[in-house]
Formats: sequence, structure tokens, C-alpha cells
Amino acid sequence: MPVLTAPSANAVPGLAPTGNRGPVERAVVDGVLAVAGPETLVRTDVPQPDGSVRLYAAWTDGGGPLADHIDRVALARGLDAWSWVEILTHSARTTHRGRIEVRTHPLRQVLADVERGHRGSEKYRAGFARVLADDAPRAGRPPLSGIPAWPGVGPRLWHRYAGDSFTVERHCLDC
Repeated sequence: MPVLTAPSANAVPGLAPTGNRGPVERAVVDGVLAVAGPETLVRTDVPQPDGSVRLYAAWTDGGGPLADHIDRVALARGLDAWSWVEILTHSARTTHRGRIEVRTHPLRQVLADVERGHRGSEKYRAGFARVLADDAPRAGRPPLSGIPAWPGVGPRLWHRYAGDSFTVERHCLDC
């Protein structure tokens, strides 16, 4: 007859899924931050099981204050959301960790584009305005007239837009 015994002191408990994706998401962002240079914005898009996307922003050493300065300059120069798209696309270095997309943006390069007042292609700007105008009623929002203001690259504006319906789901790590 078999005898039930307690596991040995050397036994390692088996791993069990917890449903908490946070530690894995955080580990990916921390890994990217560890290898990114100083004064860098790291944006991470993490697909969720329900089809949504969780967006994270984190800044390497000196990046937060520099990014807030960039936002002040961009708003003072009247740069808008299309300028933001063009400038961040221009500076992005994109990598993937499985399905997670990571974009790093060297902020000195972003600052240079903002200081020269880069506004992007007017043809694409008009198309972007049409897409936003067409999407507003479908999303249950009032129609937009024009293009929204510069959304920001720094922690201050990131927090301002956190939870806004214009964004997906934004999280700021350590800010």
C-alpha cells in the first residue's frame, strides 16, 4: 500500500500561472531601460488578451526633465499631434520582444526637430485630420476641428493625458 509522504526539503514548487502580466511587462521595460542610452524616451506597447494595448512610457537618466523641456518648446512653437507623429517616427528605433513592441527615442534628436519647428508633410497632415474627423463620431466623441495639440513626450504631459479617451491605456513607470 502506498504511503503519502511530505515533499523533500529540496523540492522546488512548480510554477503556476497567476494571470498577473504586470511583472513580465515591467521586466521587459526594465530590460530595455538597462541598455538604452541616457536622455531616451522608451515607449512600450503591450498587447492585452482582450485585444487592447497597454502603453508604457519610461525615461532613462536625464530623459524626464529633457522631455518636459521639449514639450514646453513644442507647445510654444504651436506644434500639433501630426508634428508629434512625424518627429517621433523620425527618431524611433523599434524592436520587438515577442509581441511586445518597444520604441526608443533619443530625446536630443527629438529636441533638434522640435527646435527647428518640424511640422511634417502637409499632405499627410490633411489626411490625418480627415481620419480623426471621421473617427470621432464612430467613437462617440464630438467631431474635431483640426488636429489636437502636441500630446507630449515628457512625464508632465503623459500624466495629463493618462486615462484620456484619445489614448489607449497609458502608464508611466517611476514618474
